[in-house]
Formats: sequence, C-alpha cells, structure tokens
Amino acid sequence: MRGIVYLHVPKCGGSSFGAALRLRHAFSQATIPLDLGDPALAGEARILSDYAARDAVLARLLARRTRCIAGHLRYNPELHARSGHDFITLLRDPAERFVSHYHYLQRRHPDPARPACLAAFLDTEDARRLASQYLFHFAGESLTTCRDLPKALARAQDNLARFALIGDLARPRAFARALRRFTGLPLPILHRNRAPEGTRIPADLRARIERLTAADRHLYAAARALPQAA
Repeated sequence: MRGIVYLHVPKCGGSSFGAALRLRHAFSQATIPLDLGDPALAGEARILSDYAARDAVLARLLARRTRCIAGHLRYNPELHARSGHDFITLLRDPAERFVSHYHYLQRRHPDPARPACLAAFLDTEDARRLASQYLFHFAGESLTTCRDLPKALARAQDNLARFALIGDLARPRAFARALRRFTGLPLPILHRNRAPEGTRIPADLRARIERLTAADRHLYAAARALPQAA
C-alpha cells in the first residue's frame, strides 16, 4: 500500500482520525510538531514561519519513507508529486468550523487582546484569518494576505482535486469506511480534543459568519462535489 499524509485542518475532527491512522501504522508513523516558527516574529509572520518549518519536517519524513504522517500542514503540490503518498483530509461546514475554532482558542489559548465575545471578534483581522483556513491550508493564503482571491480559490480547488480522499465531519462513518481502503483494516474509534459541548452558531450572527467564511464555503462546496469526497 502507498503511504498516507493526513492533512489536518484545525477543528475538523482530525485529531481523532489522525491518531487512529497512526495507530494502524504503528511501526512507521509520525505527527508534525507545532510551534516551530521563529519566536522573534509575531502575528502572521510567525504563523508563516511556523508552517514553512512544518513543510521542512514533512519533507524529511517523506524522504525517510514514513508510512503515515499526520499534522496541521499547508498542502504542498511539489512534495506530494514526489512523495508516493496518498493525501487525505477531512473538512467541515466552514461556519461551524469557524465558531468551534474561536471557542477552542478561548478555552485553550486565552489572549486578553482577543475579544471575549464572538460578536465583537467578527470585526477583527484575526477573525478573517480564522474564517479562511481552507484557503490557507490548500492555497497558502488567508483573507488577511490574499491579493487575488479568484486566483487563490482556483489554486485551492486544483490542489483539493489531487487528494485521494476528502471526508466531511458531518458524515464520520462514511469517512471511516472510505479510510479502510487505505488501511486494509477498520480504524479504532477514538475521541481526541473534543469540545465540551457541541458547536452552536448563534442565530443572530449566522449571516455575518457566513459572509466572513464565504471563501471557505466556496471551497467546501467544491470539495464535496469531487468524486473522491466521502
């Protein structure tokens, strides 16, 4: 069987499925460390530095022929082309993903500079970054840096079309069944990094959140229409 790279977009259920995949490849597996960026940098520059370092770690793991690699990564078509690995990812309704991501940061990474109220957070630049995680992970740009959105969206769609399997967190059983094609065996059922309660989009904020996540909603719809979507 070919190797697997599991590209984990934050707050898309990837912690559970990624851990299960690595258990199935226990003798040749790895995850990509976090916080590899230059500590002298801040904000967007620190994030880009971090993801560039993760690219370098991924390249080394692929060169060692590691069978299963999982982590928060930007998709790199050049690494994929020479890897001999199947790339897999799991997506989620972008509005739900955005709200879940905000609450996760509030729980796990509190920041006095971040508004404590979701309604106020929607007006920040950081909200624009969080709202465009699909654009970032599949085209390398977010709404805070992108200068040509149609071109970036097209690049992200082209990259998503290269994936061997794209799941939807709304259909976890279908994704688990499809993963068996790559593992040969059923995956163990794991629950990692779950929120203490389900994600709820406030009705009075839904329209604003859907406008904010419009680019990611476009990519989510395009991905779900691909033949390799589970």
